[in-house]
Amino acid sequence: MRQGRAWFKSRTFRVGVVLVLMAGIGAYLSLRSAPPPPLPPTGEAKTADVVQTVQAAGVLQPKVKVDVGAQVSGQVRRIHVQLGQQVHKGDVLVSLDPELARNDVAQAEAALAQQAALIESRQADLKLAKSERARQVRLLAGEATAATEAERAEVELDKLEADLRGQGASLKRLQAELDKRRLSLGYTTITAPTDGVVVNLPVQEGQTVIAVQVTPVMVTLANMDEITVRTRVPEADIALIKVGQRARFVTLAGEAQRYEGKVRVIQPVPERAGNAVFYNVLFEVDNRARKLLPDMTVQVSVDTGEVKNALTIPTVALGDRADDGRFTVQVLDAAGKPQPRQLRTGLQDGAKVQVVDGLKAGEKVLLAPPADAASGAASAASS
Repeated sequence: MRQGRAWFKSRTFRVGVVLVLMAGIGAYLSLRSAPPPPLPPTGEAKTADVVQTVQAAGVLQPKVKVDVGAQVSGQVRRIHVQLGQQVHKGDVLVSLDPELARNDVAQAEAALAQQAALIESRQADLKLAKSERARQVRLLAGEATAATEAERAEVELDKLEADLRGQGASLKRLQAELDKRRLSLGYTTITAPTDGVVVNLPVQEGQTVIAVQVTPVMVTLANMDEITVRTRVPEADIALIKVGQRARFVTLAGEAQRYEGKVRVIQPVPERAGNAVFYNVLFEVDNRARKLLPDMTVQVSVDTGEVKNALTIPTVALGDRADDGRFTVQVLDAAGKPQPRQLRTGLQDGAKVQVVDGLKAGEKVLLAPPADAASGAASAASS
C-alpha cells in the first residue's frame, strides 16, 4: 500500500515537472520578438518618356447644323427629301400650299393698280389747276379778274400737289406690300440654305404649320464632313487644358479607328451636374468617310504635357505631399533600409511620374510606405 502511494506521488511529480517546463517554453516563445515584416516591393528610378493626359467623356456633334424653318403659314403639300439624304444649296426641301399666298399677291397687285390709276387722275387735275393758275395770273395782270380768284387758283394748285405727294407715298407702300406678298409666295417653296445631310424631318405631308410667333422647323441639315467633339472636362482638370493641345479618341465600334484633333475652344460657361462642375472643351475631327454619327459617346484623351527621357518612378511610390508641393518617398540606402526623402515631381501619366529633383537614376524606392507593409503583415498574421 505504501509502495503504491510512493509510485503515485513519484508519477504526479514527474507530470508536474513536465507541465512547468511546457509553461516555461510557452512563456519563452511568447516573449520572443516577432520577425520584422518583409519590405514592400520596390521600384527603380529610371529614364522614360512621360505623356500627361486628361481623360473625359465626349459627345459627337456636327460642326455646322442648321434648322430650316417655314417663314409663312400653310399646309405641307410635299416633302422632297428623306432622312439621311445629302442635299446641296438651293435644293427644294418642302413645298407648302401656295394658293393663299397667290391670292394675297393678286390682291396686292390690284390695290397697286388702283392706286396708280388714282395718281393718274390726280395728275390730270394738277395739270388743269396749273393752267387755271396761269390764266388767273394773266387776267390779274390786265386787271380783268379779282385778286381773290387768283389766290383761290393758287391754293387749289397747292392742295392738288400735296394730295399727289400723299398718293405717291401710298403707291410706294402698296408696292412694298406687293413685294412682301411675292416674297411670301416664294417662301412656300423651302430650299436648302447650305449643303448638308438631312438629320431631322419633324413634319409630314398634309400637316398645317403656323408661322406667327415661332418659326416652325421643317428640316434640320448638318454638315457631316467635319464633326465637333464636345468634351466635358471636370473642374479639377480644366486648368491643365489649353487651346491647341492634341486631343484624340477611339471609337468603340468596328475596327476601333483612332481620331485626332486640336483643342479649338474652352467654353467659359460651365455645366453643373449635382455638385459637380464641368467645362465643355471643343475640337474637330475629319469625317468625310462618314463613320462618325451625331450623339455618339466617346472617351477623349487630351495631351496636357510631354517630356522625353525624364527620370521617373512609379506613381504608387509617392507618399504624403508637403505644403511646398514636394512628395515624401522611401529610398533604400546602401544597407537596404528605407529612408524618407522629399522630391519634386513634374508630369505624370498615371503609371509613372517625372522626378525633377531629389532622386538619382538607379536608386530604389518602396512602392508602399513601410508602415502600410507592417500593418498588412500584422493583419495577415491575425487572420
